[in-house]
Amino acid sequence: MPTIAYHDFADYLNRATAAEWPAVTLVCGEEMLCKKAFDGVLDRLLPEAQRTMALERFDGGEDNLAGVLSSLNTYALLTSSKVVVLQDARLFYSAKAQQALREKMTQAARSGEMKKASRPFLNLLALCGLTFDDLKTATARRKVVDDEAGEAPPWLVQLIDYCRENSLRIPDKKDDADLLKTAMQKGFPDGHRLVITTDFVDRRKALFKAIDETGLVVDCAVPKGETRADRMAQDQVMQTAIAEALHPAEKRMAGDARQRLIQWTGFDLRTLSGNLEKLINFVGDRQTITDADVTAVLQRTRKDPIFEFTSAIADKDLSASLFYLHSLLEEGMHPLQLLAAAANQIRRLLLARDFVERDQGRTWNDKMSFPQFKGAAFKAVQADDAAFASLIDGWAATLNPPAEGKKRKSTATSDLVLAKNPKSPFPVFQTLKKASRFSLPALKAAMVDLSVTDRRMKSTGQNPRTLLEAFLLRFCR
Repeated sequence: MPTIAYHDFADYLNRATAAEWPAVTLVCGEEMLCKKAFDGVLDRLLPEAQRTMALERFDGGEDNLAGVLSSLNTYALLTSSKVVVLQDARLFYSAKAQQALREKMTQAARSGEMKKASRPFLNLLALCGLTFDDLKTATARRKVVDDEAGEAPPWLVQLIDYCRENSLRIPDKKDDADLLKTAMQKGFPDGHRLVITTDFVDRRKALFKAIDETGLVVDCAVPKGETRADRMAQDQVMQTAIAEALHPAEKRMAGDARQRLIQWTGFDLRTLSGNLEKLINFVGDRQTITDADVTAVLQRTRKDPIFEFTSAIADKDLSASLFYLHSLLEEGMHPLQLLAAAANQIRRLLLARDFVERDQGRTWNDKMSFPQFKGAAFKAVQADDAAFASLIDGWAATLNPPAEGKKRKSTATSDLVLAKNPKSPFPVFQTLKKASRFSLPALKAAMVDLSVTDRRMKSTGQNPRTLLEAFLLRFCR
């Protein structure tokens, strides 16, 4: 059976009956969407009255798969139907999941939500084969979290203490995927169903392919990136969540109120749900929620991506640059991280402006449209990148020639090229557009200014926040 996307799942629920439901269902992706999809599955498979006798839940981080399979093969009292649930399963994790687990853990821990951060933290430790004590060494710690100024972030100690105080253990590092796959091939008693929930899946795993082929996969994943397509997908999910919350309460929301709610919340469905509940209660009998209601009841809780900060710098938008600087610092981001992000952005602008100067209007001009850019101009950028990479390789070969009879590997120069991804020309187009607002001397001076700011941050007692603010004032003026 093909994978069903979350936005198509309601239609599937309306058509499918419990009798024809597959033996194994996997619900994966965004936490709040998974919960809604899981509730829909359970409502279809098992009436409320039967759940005391015919529903058994297992925790993927605490319980072993042998117990899950034993329950599946044990008949329920007084009913032929039975549903066994394996929540927060780790069966589909791989090394690919590590970065996503780090992000989920860090975001929750920085917000003080240690309970929410504990599960991805423990799963990450299991994947890396580490213990709490291993995190005392910087080498092991780097597999789990980024140090701040050479030290572990303050919240890491709090997170470890929370896990120890609540007797939360690191799951065993073992892969039960083959065990479940074999059990699926043998089959389960008629009327017995297994429902699995998880946040991350590696679709290359044989177990995932087996469930996708013979069972049902409900895909609740939402892209977390900052591309236009990712943001549109996130916005669609949030708009749907708002509509689902307002409809049963018979409320409407003004367009500007809806826009501010999304802007203040960011892509956080749990917070969005709580904010909507507050607004519905606040307006009482009134049908329409206004922008004034949002500003009166809510506070801005959105966790700003560093992309917003660097984009404001490239736009020379002083107000936005300062806003995101303060927001990111308050979220716990280290000043040196923000300084490095600013340096990377200005370095890219410098590369772009240098290309514009040397191109002299032959292929590029700042009035051209994106479709025009994708032709000769983008090919010129790629050729320029290739020439520069060849130059760097030549320098490296001269300074460090390869051993006789061996070829030298090409030097990685990804931070010194404009078209990092040849299949994605739009970011390059945007960078060239923004670089046209600056002169080459101004960008060179900004890199020198950043170097001075970096030295002052590390060698003087000056406030890092003040130093960053001063740099932005000079650069964006």
